Amino acid sequence: MQKLINSFVLLFLVAFLCNESVYAKIENVNHESSYKDIVVNYLLFSSESRFDMGEFLKSHVSRNVGLTFLAAPPTVNSPVYYCQNSTATALTATPSSGGTLNWYGTNVTGGTASATAPVPSTAAVGSTSYYVSETVGGVESARIQIIVNVVADNGAQILNFRCDPSQIAAADKASSVLFDWSNNPLISNSYTYSYTIQGGPVIKGSTGVSNAQVFGMLPGQSATLTLSSATHPCVPPQTITCSVPCGTSTVTPNFPAVAPFCSGSMSPVLGATSPNGITGTWSPAIINNTTGGNYVFTPNTVLFPCATTQTLTVTVNPLVTPTFTTIPTTVCQNATAPVLPPNSTNSIDITGTWSPATVNTTVLGPVPYTFNPAPGQCASSTPTTVIITIVPVVTPNFAAIAPFCSGTAAPILSNTSPNGIVGTWSPAVINNTVSGNYLFTPNANQCAATQTLNVTVTPKSTPNFAAIPAFCSGTTAPTLATTSPNGIAGTWSPATISNTAGGNYIFTPNVTECATNQTLTVTINPLIQPNFTDLAICTGGIVPALNGTSPNGITGTWLPSVIDNTTSGTYVFTPNPDQCAISQTINVTITPSNTLDSVNWTVADAFANNQIVTIIASGSGDYLYQLDNGPFQESPVFEYVSLGTHSATVIDKNGCSPPITINDILVINYPKFFTPNNDGHNDTWNIFSLQDQPSSRILIFDRYGKFLKQIFPDGSGWDGTYIGQPMPATDYWFSVEYTEQAIPKKFSAHFSLKR
Repeated sequence: MQKLINSFVLLFLVAFLCNESVYAKIENVNHESSYKDIVVNYLLFSSESRFDMGEFLKSHVSRNVGLTFLAAPPTVNSPVYYCQNSTATALTATPSSGGTLNWYGTNVTGGTASATAPVPSTAAVGSTSYYVSETVGGVESARIQIIVNVVADNGAQILNFRCDPSQIAAADKASSVLFDWSNNPLISNSYTYSYTIQGGPVIKGSTGVSNAQVFGMLPGQSATLTLSSATHPCVPPQTITCSVPCGTSTVTPNFPAVAPFCSGSMSPVLGATSPNGITGTWSPAIINNTTGGNYVFTPNTVLFPCATTQTLTVTVNPLVTPTFTTIPTTVCQNATAPVLPPNSTNSIDITGTWSPATVNTTVLGPVPYTFNPAPGQCASSTPTTVIITIVPVVTPNFAAIAPFCSGTAAPILSNTSPNGIVGTWSPAVINNTVSGNYLFTPNANQCAATQTLNVTVTPKSTPNFAAIPAFCSGTTAPTLATTSPNGIAGTWSPATISNTAGGNYIFTPNVTECATNQTLTVTINPLIQPNFTDLAICTGGIVPALNGTSPNGITGTWLPSVIDNTTSGTYVFTPNPDQCAISQTINVTITPSNTLDSVNWTVADAFANNQIVTIIASGSGDYLYQLDNGPFQESPVFEYVSLGTHSATVIDKNGCSPPITINDILVINYPKFFTPNNDGHNDTWNIFSLQDQPSSRILIFDRYGKFLKQIFPDGSGWDGTYIGQPMPATDYWFSVEYTEQAIPKKFSAHFSLKR
């Protein structure tokens, strides 16, 4: 039991040592008497008036129990991180009160202490341990370790550093900001940060997550946070500022508007606090009393972060010198006196009174009139004086205008009279065709009377040359006289009439004549060609009579007057006089009779793509050719003739030979398709053009060469079946043996079956 009591006492003493920041190293506590000595000495020592537990433990406990007491080590920050090849600073440690530091470099034991802290080397990547102790009251503490880590620059950065209000809880959105970033696998997720709120104290911290939230803020306040990697000093720190939204806390200062005031008067004072309690500053700070402008109130952003600016527009009315633009500077003698206006014509009108109050127009000469502004206006103190001069009335002295011919250039009306009066005319320009009166009205402020000029315009006479009758081209043209029957002299353009081409001829009176131009239109009838046609007559045939009137109506005579039906020749038609016609010669050709002796033909080879039929006429005449019932043509050649039997007719153009017709022209070809649908058209396929050669044999094959059918030209043909079954719509091949011009031939091709 005694040993247990002793143990409790010893534990109490050790606990006390710890509270005094002293470490105890137990070297020998195996002697039971030592505990007793400690307790006895404790009791004796504590009865002293100057009892000191620390001294007691140092002197008695160490002596009796064998304990060695050391000072507490200094406070250090470890580990410390540096970027490779960066500039290092001396290591730091915080000693206890009254303690001094002992630096041992990298020596965990031994070595010589130094009062100068070492500067770590950053040349090589790795960890280095440094040791420091402290001495307090002559007792040195144990050495404590400071680990310095040198890290290589791997190019890593803090990623996506941003403000992220979306992660803030609804209850904290108006009182906090959240800084967010993305973890980078190149650095450990250990960060240090420091932040300030609106320039307040710096707050430091560390985190192992990828965000940091700052609480306790007001709406509109901002926090600026600098973020660094705790274990990778090569990573550049980043700084960002985040603000709490004002939301509904936004407030606007409510300074009242500043009333306009006159330039030079005392300007209003701008208050530093708005009626709704917002403090701040003005820019400019003082209202200028000569020039208007805008004055911006900026709230104190620390006290009122959610307050907006307010702008007051100050109007400074300038001192106005009254002006009067409606008062005339001159007034005509005895005219109605102008009224002196009680208001000026400035943009800001000034009211007042005049001295003298009315204008007197009876006395010639200048008179001053002074305007006196009424009180209470932004008016200049300098009086405004207007000089009104009363002048005599003058009459313009324009000379009379002599009569002139209608259409000639009219005199120009001057806007200034010979005696210097300026004004306007009505009408403004003299009409050069109609007589009339022209009124000159002087401009205002000239004191001049009006003047009227009477202008006489003499009307022009019209020349009365008679119209010129139309005449035939090439005959003698009439002569143009230079004086009209009514006595007007002048010239013609053109001067002489052409006898080949019609046109207009203009008579221009001489400048001394008051007369108009006259235009004569001359018509030249062209010479007409009779339109008889040449004739062709069969030898010995009945000749037509030569008509004395051409188809286009020209009458005349023929030479010779009768056609000879045995000899070709020319016949001249001479028009009768006064018809503007010229003579015509026609050719009469006597064609031999019965020259068409016989007709033959040739046909292209059977089955040719272009079946050509050529008709051969024997004879010396001029013939026309017809195939079947087609039109007659000059050429004896017919192309792309259809298969089958055809007829051809040859006639003499002049009818001097009887026509010849042949009917047995055979064109051998095959149908390109057939449609076996029992509609009565193209229901079977055959080479019907060979029906006169019943011995011809036709073999039909499919596209793969399979034999399908043998037919003959004089038979019904192939109906599109094989062994009683209808064949599909496609192309089929055939070969045919036939005779052409007594020569045996063979031909192969294909045709289409369509359904």
